[in-house]
Amino acid sequence: MSRTKHSFYNFLVSTIAALVLPLIGFVKVRLFVSLYGSAVNGLQLTIAQVITFLNICELAYSLAFRQLLYKPLAENDREEVKNIYHGAVKIFRLTGTVCLILSLITALIFPSLAVSPFSYWETVGTFLLLAMPYGISYFLFGPNFVIMADQKEYRINFWIQLISIMRMVFMVIAILLKMPFVVILVIEALNILCANTLSRFIALREYPWLKEEPQNKEDHSFQKKAGYAMIQRLSELATTQTDNIVISGFMGYVMSSVYGTYSYLTDNIGKITQTMVQSPMNSFGNLFNDRTADSYPVFTEFFNFATYVSTIVACTIVVVMPQFVPVWMNDPLYTASMSVCFFFGLNIFYMTMRQPVIIARDANGLYVNAKNNAWLLAVVKIVLSVILVQKLGLLGVVLATTIAYWAVDFSYNPVLVYRNVFHLPARDYYIMVASRLLLALGIGTAGYLFWNQFLASYAMSGRFALILSILILAAIITVVTTAIYWAAYRSFRHLYVRLAEIIRRRRNRNA
Repeated sequence: MSRTKHSFYNFLVSTIAALVLPLIGFVKVRLFVSLYGSAVNGLQLTIAQVITFLNICELAYSLAFRQLLYKPLAENDREEVKNIYHGAVKIFRLTGTVCLILSLITALIFPSLAVSPFSYWETVGTFLLLAMPYGISYFLFGPNFVIMADQKEYRINFWIQLISIMRMVFMVIAILLKMPFVVILVIEALNILCANTLSRFIALREYPWLKEEPQNKEDHSFQKKAGYAMIQRLSELATTQTDNIVISGFMGYVMSSVYGTYSYLTDNIGKITQTMVQSPMNSFGNLFNDRTADSYPVFTEFFNFATYVSTIVACTIVVVMPQFVPVWMNDPLYTASMSVCFFFGLNIFYMTMRQPVIIARDANGLYVNAKNNAWLLAVVKIVLSVILVQKLGLLGVVLATTIAYWAVDFSYNPVLVYRNVFHLPARDYYIMVASRLLLALGIGTAGYLFWNQFLASYAMSGRFALILSILILAAIITVVTTAIYWAAYRSFRHLYVRLAEIIRRRRNRNA
């Protein structure tokens, strides 16, 4: 199957799942808080963020593994693939053992972070039920990373997303039946284990020769690459997965629940935008690693697509979030200030906009060069969060993320990619970003004025009116943004021509 078809399937499955999961999740979060309470919700969110650090190796390994496998898979060099694979599996198993041990130690000291709604041993048990499946999953990793590196992620993506949807449905049912909190934990654990087991089964069926022993059993290339990728992953976690930990330590689990609710909304919306960009672009990873390919036009097409999607989503969420969240949670405690909403929206815009640069960077192994920048980003984020949360509360945590991204990440990665991949001055990228950001601010301001003038009062008359008003605003922002991008940016028009051609070919083949 061609790269464009891979891209199409990945895009379709990932986007549908990214739309369906948040819809079910919004219902689940509201019901969860109403049954178990804000403190339990804050506790679970904080544990989840601690677990992401214990599970730091997963995505780092995935990145390093795929980088090493791109070339041998493209050349159908099975022996080299087996060398890398079997060397990596040894590290996976060792890491899984360490992760399980650290989970046990962390569980014993975790109750001292903040006042828990449970007893000491209930809190320890909650932590272990959430953490242990991740440690066990390391013994299943390997084959599923190979299928991802071979640009065939769509073969497992459908089943992973289906299991995730079933997880949400089962949780909603359990909450409606008022089952004990431990049932939610069991459903969460089964989701992790089932997804990884099924992915392993599908991948080994696709590549049964992975079970064969390689001739060279002393391949250490993966270990070196994984070390650099680990630094990038740690930086990402420090930037995105420390907020609830900091808030719990300084403000308690209830405020962690409030912030977690904001984050749930914005993170899921952000994941939709990032998925829409990442799914097709991941299938172009080899293109950005091909020195003979004219990859820059493709890059600009997806850059415009990324800023286009992020503009629509960020502008809509900034305008409607202050009214939507209290109605959604049915609790004035969850009211969000306009300043908090603005910086959440700005972070969504940035995280989506950066995806083309990050994919081009990682496809060329340049995350190795970015290790010092990654450390700086992590340190700036954590230090600012601790300082600003004490002065500005929840706003300080969001603002710390914004400053870290735009002051550190934005000043380094584009320069690295433009210099080493495209051999162009980075100012070209910064000019593109400045124009798209100003456009987004203009559209967002116009949307805010339109909402307050024509829709805000109607939206307050009921939930249906609120949802209808949000849809109307989103539709207007989409139409306006599409018209401006279509008229202003040629590469944006080229991307739509590319997608239309894929759809036309599929129709012709099925006719």
